Amino acid sequence: MLPIYLKDRDFSAPDEPIYYLLTKDGLFLVKRTPFFEAVVPAAGIPWLEPMAPGIKLTAPSLLPAELLLQAVAFFRAVYSRYQSEAVALLAWREDGRTYELVIPHQTVGGGHCDYQVRDFPAGLVRLGTIHSHAGIEAFHSERDDADERHEDGFHLTVGNIDGDLTLACSVVVQGYRGYLPPEDLFAPYPIPWTAAPREEDFAEVVNQKVTPLPRPIEFGP
Repeated sequence: MLPIYLKDRDFSAPDEPIYYLLTKDGLFLVKRTPFFEAVVPAAGIPWLEPMAPGIKLTAPSLLPAELLLQAVAFFRAVYSRYQSEAVALLAWREDGRTYELVIPHQTVGGGHCDYQVRDFPAGLVRLGTIHSHAGIEAFHSERDDADERHEDGFHLTVGNIDGDLTLACSVVVQGYRGYLPPEDLFAPYPIPWTAAPREEDFAEVVNQKVTPLPRPIEFGP
């Protein structure tokens, strides 16, 4: 077996002609001959057991479908007014051991939705996001990957807000996205979409929390 070294601040190259080096950038094989010294990427260490990435759900309880339906009603209210995406945050109340929805201040327009969370409500642990894809199908886009790569937690997308709703569920950890079937995450399942609150019930929330992007200035001929 070849020796394995960690490249930390105190690392100095050993005298071995061949060894593995674990670095910030991954695993490498270092090999010296009388004519060259090479540092090449290594896919793995052959004598160790294999491991595949994955996500195992260990939540204390499944997410209530009612929470998702509240998010859908909010998304519909935003879509009806601005034809845009929107976002809600998923949270866990530790003292009551319940899931809750938090709607942050957000700026929306078309396929655009930006939000900032400066002060998260006391007593709540942030678990992730639920966002809409407005009138298109639910999936995790490249922009979603960029937005969520540094936020560990659940990230759910609801699509086709104006038609037959679609849903994509995932957990992101250290930039890795693991997909979850909705039936493993929500109860009851199938989701009773027709039981969603009326979008009118969220009109005041939209007034308070949602700011539309400024319309582009149009110049005449």
